[in-house]
Amino acid sequence: MSKNLTAFILLVIAIGVYFTVTSGMIVDAKSVKAVNDQYSAALSSADRLIATRDEVLKQYNAISEADRDRLDKMIPSTVDNIRLIIDMNNVAIRHGFTLPDVKAVAASGPNKDAGSVAVRPPVSADGAPTRLTASSFAAPILDTVSVSFTATATYEQFLAFLQDLEANLRVMDVTHLTVGATDLGTYTFQVQLQTYWLRQ
Repeated sequence: MSKNLTAFILLVIAIGVYFTVTSGMIVDAKSVKAVNDQYSAALSSADRLIATRDEVLKQYNAISEADRDRLDKMIPSTVDNIRLIIDMNNVAIRHGFTLPDVKAVAASGPNKDAGSVAVRPPVSADGAPTRLTASSFAAPILDTVSVSFTATATYEQFLAFLQDLEANLRVMDVTHLTVGATDLGTYTFQVQLQTYWLRQ
């Protein structure tokens, strides 16, 4: 009888300890494990991003300096409206006319203040890190520069001018073209075009 009583008392004590102490420790342990799993996932994502960055850097370093210059001219990483205007006017001069009223204006839309930001692992409301994704990092933004000008030239001169702009490495899209005749056998061309630059 006393053995049964002792066993019963020990069972009651064990159940009491479980519900008063052990269950709370189990909940805490599960919470710590969940946070630990999130940190492990963030570290794993960071390792993959570092490996990807190193691979991209390796590929970039394999590009020759001349090709890098060509890429930068095709879609530059800065806005240099003065240089763009001078280059376009020099092309026009080669074909026997000038561009006296070239205007180049960089886009001033919602992306004007965008750019690179410091990369920090995102966190949830309780301060625990969340999984890193591609959207967690700022991406380069392709912005535009609108260029407008008026030129007075023969059709052949203007066509050769456009062909030179087309052959130029810098990407340009003609968005508007108006042609008017003059009494001197030339034409007045009003042109609007768009070129691009990569905001880092």
